[in-house]
Amino acid sequence: MNKQEVKSLLMSMRTENNQNIVNYLLGKIDLMDEKSIDEAVKKAGGTEKSIHDFLERKIAEVESRVQHDDHKPVNKMFTYGRAGSCLHLHLPGDLHGMIEKKGISGTINTVNLYLLDAIDRLNRAKQSGMYEDIDSIYMISPILLGRELKFLENLDFETHSFKKSQLKDPDFLNKTPEAKLAVSIFGDDKTVGTARIGFDKINSDKWQEKKKSTISEINKKGITISEDSISK
Repeated sequence: MNKQEVKSLLMSMRTENNQNIVNYLLGKIDLMDEKSIDEAVKKAGGTEKSIHDFLERKIAEVESRVQHDDHKPVNKMFTYGRAGSCLHLHLPGDLHGMIEKKGISGTINTVNLYLLDAIDRLNRAKQSGMYEDIDSIYMISPILLGRELKFLENLDFETHSFKKSQLKDPDFLNKTPEAKLAVSIFGDDKTVGTARIGFDKINSDKWQEKKKSTISEINKKGITISEDSISK
């Protein structure tokens, strides 16, 4: 495919929601010469379908970057943004300083306390009428693995994990939108975990009791965060 054919394919993917991103990518293509276009086309797979999938990933990548730029802090550790019908909660990326002070277990428990606090704060925001069209909280991250996924499963989150081999499999990506999103954000060389929980579940008496019990168990291990940072 030549430059004009790639541009035409990209323009055919334009929607009301992504038109600004598509226009941005069209501008990037205009700055490339035919040799660079030819090399990019070959690297992406050479077929119209492979180029379509590549452009789809680039649109998602730019969209994610824009959403990330709009993230707001919800407490001292977590940030969040809107993504479709979800509030997209972002795990902290660099925990090395905390691990040096508290160790791995202490760090995980501290993160989990801040996570529960973040969920409470977002829930209160929804109840106040800020996010009437939002139905759930969603997370995706290479950090979201092992003990963290188990912790979330115990709190009734729906979780998935994607291996690097799956993220490198084009057929798997085409059948799994969550995996395709993970690749667009983090690339295909890291195992990635995802978790989702609905506000209807968060607001149930059963879940609220489970949250209080979880906080109490973490506190018994000597892990606490400041009173102005968590809702009990």
